[in-house]
Amino acid sequence: MIQTIKSGNKVLALIFTKIKADGVKFLVPKSYPLQVGLVENNRGKRMVKAHKHRNHRYDVRTTQEFIYVERGNAIVVIYDDDFNEMAVFDLKAGDFMLSVAGGHAFSIEKGSRLIEVKQGPYPGDKRAKVFKED
Repeated sequence: MIQTIKSGNKVLALIFTKIKADGVKFLVPKSYPLQVGLVENNRGKRMVKAHKHRNHRYDVRTTQEFIYVERGNAIVVIYDDDFNEMAVFDLKAGDFMLSVAGGHAFSIEKGSRLIEVKQGPYPGDKRAKVFKED
């Protein structure tokens, strides 16, 4: 299941739970700077032909962040651009999300393991992030 969290017409996050595919299935619009796909083989042995990627110059003006819960669970809170809470999800092992816009926060349970992917190079918290004021 894919759940889309929006603020008006603006997509803030995509939450993926219990996603299945047979073969290669891309799960986000082609226009997104971070492409998320699922490769699953439910049949006999499959081969992805040897390949490499061409050099391209991308004009990325927003950072998208991908979070995969490998084990355990994490509560994620999705915010709009003004830090208004829009949704809360309990992500479990095998679930993943793509933060598209707005903000987010996590509460990560002991023993959990999350994998995070986002565009780089990373300039550090002070240049890359705006934190919610309490």
